Amino acid sequence: MTIANVITITRIVLVPIFLVILLTEMQNKEIIAFALFILASVSDALDGYFARRFNQITPLGKFLDPLADKLLVAAALLALVYHQYVETWVAAIIILREILITALRFYSLVRESVFAASWIAKKKTLMQIIGISVLIIHPKMPKPNFFFWAGTIILYFAVLLTVYSAFEYVLKFAKPNQEK
Repeated sequence: MTIANVITITRIVLVPIFLVILLTEMQNKEIIAFALFILASVSDALDGYFARRFNQITPLGKFLDPLADKLLVAAALLALVYHQYVETWVAAIIILREILITALRFYSLVRESVFAASWIAKKKTLMQIIGISVLIIHPKMPKPNFFFWAGTIILYFAVLLTVYSAFEYVLKFAKPNQEK
């Protein structure tokens, strides 16, 4: 097992731990959940670095890495919907897009074709992580309303990028005999 894949699997294991903490009534749960969310998000860049640096890119890693990202974002969004920090339609758009793209990515892997993340998709993920992070921690911030609205606006921008990147992927995927 490669270092990159171990990091990715660790990120997947962190998802239910993060979710349980955010959904409990424990004191300072937002701070702990925020720290776990940031740790898991940063580990995404770390596993990519190790995979490229040590030439350890594997089919398993190509599938698990984006899946880990999607599980983390989906879990966070569902918890934030539960706490009424995120509207259901926002979470639904993001999660449905992730399911669609994961299915396309899995289909591409089975067919042994490349399905790399686009520039817009990478920016979408960054905006999702920033918006979700702010919304997780906002109750513990000095001006919680300001941080709530800042996180919400960032997440709305992420929704626009999410929809755009979904169309971009579907159009790219629909073109036959081209590198995806």
